Amino acid sequence: MKKKGIFLLAALLPIALLAGCGGSATLSLSPYWYYESGNENITGKSEHLEYEVTFRPTPNDGIAVSYENGTYVTDLTADTVSQGGTSLVYRLRTALNIAGKYTNGAVSSSFEDSMTTDVWFTRIGDGFRPIRSEKTVHSTVPYYSDTNQWVTTYEFTYNVDYAADLSSADYALTVTAPAAEAREDTGKIEIKTDKTFFDNEQIILGLRGMNLSSPNSILPFATIDPQTRKVTNVNLSTEAQSIPVSFECNGEQINASIDAVQVSCSYDLKQPGAPRRFIYAARTDDSYKKYRSVLLRFESTVMYDLGTMTYTLKKAEFNDR
Repeated sequence: MKKKGIFLLAALLPIALLAGCGGSATLSLSPYWYYESGNENITGKSEHLEYEVTFRPTPNDGIAVSYENGTYVTDLTADTVSQGGTSLVYRLRTALNIAGKYTNGAVSSSFEDSMTTDVWFTRIGDGFRPIRSEKTVHSTVPYYSDTNQWVTTYEFTYNVDYAADLSSADYALTVTAPAAEAREDTGKIEIKTDKTFFDNEQIILGLRGMNLSSPNSILPFATIDPQTRKVTNVNLSTEAQSIPVSFECNGEQINASIDAVQVSCSYDLKQPGAPRRFIYAARTDDSYKKYRSVLLRFESTVMYDLGTMTYTLKKAEFNDR
């Protein structure tokens, strides 16, 4: 097991499949995260979601990892940005915190990992266009070595600024740890696609804005392959489900089985890897205003297939009325 490229570190963290992206008019989106989804007045509205993060290990004869239960929090608010003038836009912030331990035979190493992200993007009425995203990661990675050191902690930031016409994106990757690998990598990514184009951190909301019960709305979108930094299409498929949930919704404890839709996302590549699956509350006549098509659960494979993290919604606060 050797240390891999910096972008693979995100495989320890949520939504690793999907790196930076942008917007077009290909997909039909609606602000289903609001009680009145026909009104996208974002002034003074907010949403706060809390997830419990649990871990299921894969049997392994070599290095193994175990995690304590962690937390993943998202906050959707309004903000102002300056890009050719001052605009009122969405700001989506996420924060993951989780502690764990790597074990290699009789030797173990404890760690605490974290990731915070921020992304700013326009309202659906203005194209749902990403403006800027920021990611800060503290990630602990194992590898095979001839020395006694077999765990490395990486700390890095990854920021993306989008051109106003989404023709390109400027990125800046700054690695601060380990010191021997400290560096700054900057560049420009040309964005050429006729597909809808999301930023990585925008995707969980973008999927939620689709009419997931309608096959005609499940169209591919474009993203940037984190390994090649080239635009790649992502294919979607959906499956209706009924799943048990237990979470607090605007102060009311919900313990029930509710209708849901599972969305599977995979690269349009010869070797796309395992699809990422997200489960959203379905938009039924009885519940869509109550649950706002919220993301109920999703999974992420830990690097080197050491196991799977499951993110389960535990608290939802919708301040949009």
